[in-house]
Amino acid sequence: MFPAPDSLDKHVLTIRHSTDGFSYVVYNIDNQQFTDIYYNYGSNLTLKDTIKEIDGENGYGVENFRKVIILFDNSRNTFVPKDVYQGQDKDKYLGILGLTDKNSVALADFLSSAEAVNVYSITKEDFEFLSFFSGQIEYHHASSIIVASLIKANAERTDDARVYLNIKNQSFEMIMMKGCKLLFDNNFRFKTKEDFLYFVLFSIEQQHLDAASVPVYFLGMIEEKSQLVETTSRYVRDIRFLSKDNDVLYKSIKCEL
Repeated sequence: MFPAPDSLDKHVLTIRHSTDGFSYVVYNIDNQQFTDIYYNYGSNLTLKDTIKEIDGENGYGVENFRKVIILFDNSRNTFVPKDVYQGQDKDKYLGILGLTDKNSVALADFLSSAEAVNVYSITKEDFEFLSFFSGQIEYHHASSIIVASLIKANAERTDDARVYLNIKNQSFEMIMMKGCKLLFDNNFRFKTKEDFLYFVLFSIEQQHLDAASVPVYFLGMIEEKSQLVETTSRYVRDIRFLSKDNDVLYKSIKCEL
């Protein structure tokens, strides 16, 4: 249940929008705590219909919050080094990888801490819907938030490598860090735990890391007794689980259109 209408100016609403459903959390700025969380998986709604459903569940519009943040959680993204990035070429970066089409719009998040730009695409329908809010909604790609948070969390680390596996619904994002530097980010779809293991071990090998010693952190939609964890533990010795906190600095990310 959302907070009372007269306290919405003290709360931030963050919505994760994906092709496999949506979720949202409400953050209280005063006490710096998440107060509400909701998951809706299995639906394939446009952003407009997602907002309409959230409004209908709670009886008032999301625009009444102090801030609304949309996180587009899809696999249509790629990181481009800042030094070679050209804004007018956003479509080309995605086109080379087959991550855009005539019905999509290319966007970009600039991550100063990573010295890189996360280029991604969303549907034209979703982009046109965002334009109606005239700046009331802030939006990014979900990978931008995760990578920026991991860089911040590893700011004081030595140059040892770490692997992060963000588990989703039949897909996962794999992020590799060396100290606070981003080495690798990619998304994989899988059907079986053997598929999952293959992608993990192959990617670790391609980055010249040792699966027997590199720490591998699980996060996202995963339980410690999951078959994915059990299968991975046969080949990866150092398995850990990333604890979450409230220290997510969205202001550290600049969105370039």
